[in-house]
Amino acid sequence: MRPVIEATPEDNLPDIDLSNWSKTKLEEFLRGMLRYTPQDPLVNQILKRLNELLHMEKEIKILRNIEYLGNKYIKEHLSDTNGKKYEKKLKSNWWEALNFFFGRSFMRGRRDKLSSEYLQFTIRKLEDYYSISEKTLQQSYDKLKEQKKYFEKQDILKFKQDHNITRGNSLSKNYQEIFKKEVSAKNPIINLLISRKEIKMVWKKVSYKKKIFLGNDEDVMMVLDVLKFISLNNGKQKNIYKYIRNNLNQPEGIDKVYKELKGENFRAISDKIATFIIRDIYLINSGLKIKKPDKSDLRKAFPVDTWVKQVADQLGCQSDKDEDIKDYFINMCEKHGIDTLKTAVGLWYLGYNSLDILINNCLGDIKLYNLEY
Repeated sequence: MRPVIEATPEDNLPDIDLSNWSKTKLEEFLRGMLRYTPQDPLVNQILKRLNELLHMEKEIKILRNIEYLGNKYIKEHLSDTNGKKYEKKLKSNWWEALNFFFGRSFMRGRRDKLSSEYLQFTIRKLEDYYSISEKTLQQSYDKLKEQKKYFEKQDILKFKQDHNITRGNSLSKNYQEIFKKEVSAKNPIINLLISRKEIKMVWKKVSYKKKIFLGNDEDVMMVLDVLKFISLNNGKQKNIYKYIRNNLNQPEGIDKVYKELKGENFRAISDKIATFIIRDIYLINSGLKIKKPDKSDLRKAFPVDTWVKQVADQLGCQSDKDEDIKDYFINMCEKHGIDTLKTAVGLWYLGYNSLDILINNCLGDIKLYNLEY
């Protein structure tokens, strides 16, 4: 940000601590000094301090606005229709918990709309296949557990190795037919996920129908891994939300959960997805606190995606590296006493909804023809 008041550099400034002086006190003192000694080195020091305070005022105002948008996200995405956090439902219903997890694990590096379509397709397919409803939750889970032998991803990995598909997609058009013959024909769950079906979709409150299937083997393997995870350990991992939440409540919890999500148990879970899941569980549970809220732990609950990077660039972050962006905002929040996790999600909310925010809140109050950019 450019300085609000121009100040000339000055060496050997008077040894006066102005760090605790308020803006008002500085302005009053400055007015008195300017009557007699406009070039006094102390005036220059006061101008510098005023610049710092004005910059800080603007910084705090921006962060407060972003924190407010974080609260909007909680209300819109982490609450039920009555505006209440739906933690109880997540803890008591393994299917809702699975929906919660998939609602984040599908949000990989592609268009948000396609990720949402893959998510809605998978939920509908599993719902139909296991006959899942409020009344049949236990029976549906029992059926899922009985089929855990089909939740192995090894057949897909072997197919990729046999056909020398290193970084490519085994479900691309070049391999689809042979994949069906060698892999999905032997596995009803894989076949379920790659079989095209017309699904009623909802995107940004607009409903439409689309024929779709999971066309990326990373998504298929991720779904298999998650289903395998909730089917193991005698049902202790049945509710994946509850499992993660309980672990986060332990002394080294966030570090353990982060490593587990990014480990061998879950395919295609990147730093962005792992931190996304962790952040939202903390936001749902206001009583759940990061045990050691230092920078390393806060990083594990601070997802950075394209939207966050775009906003960070506009707010003065000089790096596009994920870790640097995390530290930039973590440090600012610590400096000004702002909630870090609400800021993290507020940054995403601002980037994702920027056009709506502009039209609904600003367009009637600004003159675009006088706008500097």
